[in-house]
Amino acid sequence: MSGFSFNLLKITDPSRFRLGQLIFSRNKQEKILDTPNCFVYTMRGSVPHLTPDNLQIIPVDSLGITLEHFLEAQPPTSTHFMGGIHKFLNLEDYLLFFDVRDSSKLLHISFNTDKYVSVVTNQGCRKVTVEEYVRYMNIYNPDIFASISDLITDKNPSLKRVKKSVDRTLNWLDETLEQIKEGIHVFGVVTGHDKHEERVRSAQETANRNVAGFVLNGFDLDVTSKERLDLMKISLKHLPKNKPRVAYGLGAPEYVLLGIFEGIDIFDASYPSEQTSLGHALTFLLLENGIQNEQEKFIDLWDNKYRTDFRPILNGCKCYACQNHTRAYIFHLLVAHEMLATVLLMSHNLFHYLQFFKDIRKSINNNTFTNNAMQFIRASNITDEIDIKPNFNYRNY
Repeated sequence: MSGFSFNLLKITDPSRFRLGQLIFSRNKQEKILDTPNCFVYTMRGSVPHLTPDNLQIIPVDSLGITLEHFLEAQPPTSTHFMGGIHKFLNLEDYLLFFDVRDSSKLLHISFNTDKYVSVVTNQGCRKVTVEEYVRYMNIYNPDIFASISDLITDKNPSLKRVKKSVDRTLNWLDETLEQIKEGIHVFGVVTGHDKHEERVRSAQETANRNVAGFVLNGFDLDVTSKERLDLMKISLKHLPKNKPRVAYGLGAPEYVLLGIFEGIDIFDASYPSEQTSLGHALTFLLLENGIQNEQEKFIDLWDNKYRTDFRPILNGCKCYACQNHTRAYIFHLLVAHEMLATVLLMSHNLFHYLQFFKDIRKSINNNTFTNNAMQFIRASNITDEIDIKPNFNYRNY
């Protein structure tokens, strides 16, 4: 794999939300990930509730892979396969983004040290050094991976602890850039936890390194989505605009929109699988007049009122579930504890979530994003969190 670039197609002035393309090549073919977008969440390289043939009928371009899921043994058995992680997982048509920890949850485990980070596996705690991580990445040959970082799992860390976290993360990034083979692209992780001055230092120092993009860690913060985004804003102000930014911990649609307003390009996408596990079907839409009401962000198909509801999950939806099945049928499957229930729900939820990003990109391109997103956010009952100027000047690149 070689070749990587990020092209800005449109950006607002002052520089906030943007429309872009992450362009990369593999096997002599150029592939494009339009942004804003998401890395679809996986468990051990598989999208929850779906099989590979299910996934092929959903317009997925990129997947997020977690090393933590493969570390029952060290080195992982998957590193014995020398054809790369794309072939090992049979995911050769997708952009693969690797990170160490699971972005959907951060379990409290033993402390990290200057030499290793601790991760959680099905076989207990494992320790991963920078040298091991980079060696695995050189074998896996993913398209992109996030550098190893010192995530803080204690709730109220001292300033000294946060400074140590930033220092370790920067030192590990330097080691990673020295050891990674050519053609694999590294995203630097911006840390700083809840300390403003450290978030600024982390962002500025990471931006001075030769990284392909940035990851803003948010899932290590034991705070609300609003507080998480406010802390990310501090980091975003000090990152160059010509490189992509990935953010963790902002999965709900209203927070995706708020994140995009601040200039985030790519999100982790564990939200559809989390809602699927609850029996929820996503129904929110980015419309000219915003979302209809808070109750319509999703429907709970465990509710007995759907027993005789023979409509599709969402009228007009082109996903497999909506084209072939009804709410009543999925209700029946849930009550009967049939695995097909979550397969159909996930097929819809992931398709719908990706369509949401497609509508966002279309809205930015048509210069209607500000109005549409503000209406959506107001309808989501978080109007006190809006820090958006009503008038942006769009600038094409």
